[in-house]
Order: sequence, then structure tokens, then C-alpha cells
Amino acid sequence: MRLIVVLLCLIAVCCINRVYPHSMNAAAPEYDIIIRHGQVVDGSGRAGFTADIAIKNDRIARIGNLRNAKATREIDARGQVIAPGFIDMLGQSEQYVLIDPRAMSKVMMGVTTEITGEGESIAPLNDRILKEQEDFNRRFNLTVDWRTLDRVFQPSE
Repeated sequence: MRLIVVLLCLIAVCCINRVYPHSMNAAAPEYDIIIRHGQVVDGSGRAGFTADIAIKNDRIARIGNLRNAKATREIDARGQVIAPGFIDMLGQSEQYVLIDPRAMSKVMMGVTTEITGEGESIAPLNDRILKEQEDFNRRFNLTVDWRTLDRVFQPSE
């Protein structure tokens, strides 16, 4: 009797595997995202090269020919450049981030890091600087309720 049950189970598994061949063998994707066929410009100074980039847990996991790799999401970047974020060395976006906290004017250009405070800065402020900024602040409906850099980073009350 036991042998018959085992045989029936084996037949059932074979039938299921034949009807649904991927259900038994489908492995979970190894990456979250694969960006395929992009022109990679990595910032090293060498010429760009065509490659795939695999991302897992918000990190670049692999770069190269990943044609056999699977991901939850795949992006065809053929004809596009893939590059790390760019650094804006002379930013000056402090007030504009208050107007648009998403900083889309930077993000859409690929800027991911900004060095700021060159020349003018969001703080410290005195009465003369506040007077000079009055028109700008009014135009963009900005309320300047700080004078020091420490106060800029404290939540408004």
C-alpha cells in the first residue's frame, strides 16, 4: 500500500511539472533590478562601456554581462547612459530646497550630492541680509524664522 501511495505521489509531481514546468523550477529573482544594455560611464576617466547593472537591497551588486541573471524589475537602457550621481561643487540650492524639497532641478540633472555655502549661505543671517532677501522670500512665500545654521536644522514651531 505504501508503495502505491509513493508511486501516485511521484506521478502527481511529474504531471504537475509537465503542466506547469516553471512552477517547480522557477527560482526567485536574484536581484531587485537589472538595468540592461546601458552605456556605463563610471567616473573613473576611462571610456564608457556597454554593460548590465544588477541592484540588490539598494546597492550595486554586479556590473557586466548579466544575460542569464533574473530580477524582479528589468530596465532596458539601450541608447542611454548609466552613471553614478554627479556632485555639484558650487551648489547654492539652500533656499530652493525650501521651495521644492524634492530638489527636482538638481535630481533631474543627475546631481545627488551638493557642496554648498560658497559665497552666500542660508545662515548665519543678519538684518542687512534679510532686507536684501525680502523680495525673493516674498515671491516664493518663504518665512525665514532662523538666524543661525543650528536653527535652520531645527523643526519649525
